[in-house]
Amino acid sequence: MRRTLIAGLIALGTAAVTAESPAITQDFRSGLSAYNTGDYARAFHDWLGLAEQGDPAAQAGIGFLFHKGLGVTQDDAEAATWFVKAAEQGQAEAQLLLGTLFFFGKGVPQSYVSAFAWCDIAGTNGQSDASECRDVALEHMTADETAQSFKIVTDWLGRLPRPLR
Repeated sequence: MRRTLIAGLIALGTAAVTAESPAITQDFRSGLSAYNTGDYARAFHDWLGLAEQGDPAAQAGIGFLFHKGLGVTQDDAEAATWFVKAAEQGQAEAQLLLGTLFFFGKGVPQSYVSAFAWCDIAGTNGQSDASECRDVALEHMTADETAQSFKIVTDWLGRLPRPLR
């Protein structure tokens, strides 16, 4: 899953070249470079300002650092906070990671309904690993919970922007 997040962040960082100002793009790339060399404290520093300004790739990166305890104290509740911000903007990796937090009840209340919903949304947004998360959550759900999840997904997809690619 770590490789998937990094690949997604690289793709988003590259796409940001045309969509963001050069300074924002450089800060994100600087953080990504720091992450890839194991300088997690520097990655955190480079991404935090961007994340606070609403950049979904940086928010997902900050969330991942908290989730794994890389350069910061491990804190799944804090990770979930950042994943929600990115996921609500259509960031597929954050959606998948948020789904897994709900599946295991790490930093959020355990909920197969929410796990299924976020993983299904991530899959719709192109996150290829999301189907496994979604399908395992489905195995634990009742028919009513399944219907509730489908409604959440349908409502969410109807109101949110298309995926970030």
